[in-house]
Amino acid sequence: MRALTVPLLASSLVAACGDAPVDPAPDAGAPLLAPPPAGAGRQLAMTVAIAPGQEVEQCQYVIVDEAIEISRFEHAYTTGSHHLLLYQTALTPAAVPRERFDCTGAPLTELGVSGIAYAAQVPAGELAYPADVALRAAAGSVLLVQTHYLNAGVAALDAEVRLNLWYAPTPAAIEAGTLFFYDWAIVVPAGGTATAHMRCQLPGDVQLLFGMSHMHRRGVGYRAVLEPADGGAPAELFATTAWEGVEPLRYQPARPAGAGAVIDYRCDFVGEPGRTIIEGPSADANEMCMFIASYYPRLDPATELCAGPGSGPVFTGARTCAETVSCVRAAGADEIAAETCLVDTCAGSSPAAVELMKCINFPCGEACAVPGTAACDQCVISTCGEPFGDCQAASC
Repeated sequence: MRALTVPLLASSLVAACGDAPVDPAPDAGAPLLAPPPAGAGRQLAMTVAIAPGQEVEQCQYVIVDEAIEISRFEHAYTTGSHHLLLYQTALTPAAVPRERFDCTGAPLTELGVSGIAYAAQVPAGELAYPADVALRAAAGSVLLVQTHYLNAGVAALDAEVRLNLWYAPTPAAIEAGTLFFYDWAIVVPAGGTATAHMRCQLPGDVQLLFGMSHMHRRGVGYRAVLEPADGGAPAELFATTAWEGVEPLRYQPARPAGAGAVIDYRCDFVGEPGRTIIEGPSADANEMCMFIASYYPRLDPATELCAGPGSGPVFTGARTCAETVSCVRAAGADEIAAETCLVDTCAGSSPAAVELMKCINFPCGEACAVPGTAACDQCVISTCGEPFGDCQAASC
């Protein structure tokens, strides 16, 4: 028997401005997506009333009561739903709220995210793993459903999202995973252009099942390639000039990537007049540059987030790593100034700056929410001494 505890997840969500709840019975009438038969899987569903011009993210933790193996995902959502994500977390059932909550702009570290199980940014789709491959969730683990809603129209919307988890009929021999590469250093100047660039190394042999991009509306170009460890010619994984309605590219057959291979990807942006745009969750106010792929067998969580050794953003600015640190400290809580400091790191100091920032972002986390504070400095000294020393020694 497979069980998921999802209190309130199938009920209605209330918009942040306090609108009345929409129909709390999402199965009334013809369903947007029929659920799996009893015992074959589970459906997760959300509905939310969105006021004109409103942008919100809603989250719900899902407690896995008994171990499950998911052989196929299937989703559908209505107008107003910008994307759907199912995350894996490192949290315990006792540490999470049982009710849904507004998670607009919340960092993934704050939400306890350790990996991703499924991602979607088109109205309907599915992902089926090969025979004997499944994504696993252990008993007592906690998943996180996150939905992003944006109503750009002049009338209210009742947006609905449904996600089916189809269980493997027999135990699978191979565990699947999802690459969720997110560039955390993007600056698009007002009226100008910019390119965000990441390199993410794979420490083990894997098979890629699909790949896709994710950008916001300033995105005008995207390309991801696979660079073999033996120095062979790069092979294109995904390319587009679109930022919305992007369909995943399914690799048939699966694309092999050997240990030591690098996924190199870039996003090109054109700014808008009057404001500088940095990375962040808002489809209106921020930008993103991501590469998402399903693969097997599963690697470690750090690799899945492009946070392993030698992986991360690539900078080609003018500052040494030490100068970047001083600049970020001086910027304090000014996020645009701090991110501008980061992307201006020179190529010679880029690897050292990235390793230091990964240490600050992950082990230090909330302590370094505002750079330059005593709590942040103490965490860097006690936890990030080696990457800090490498940063001070790096040059251009």
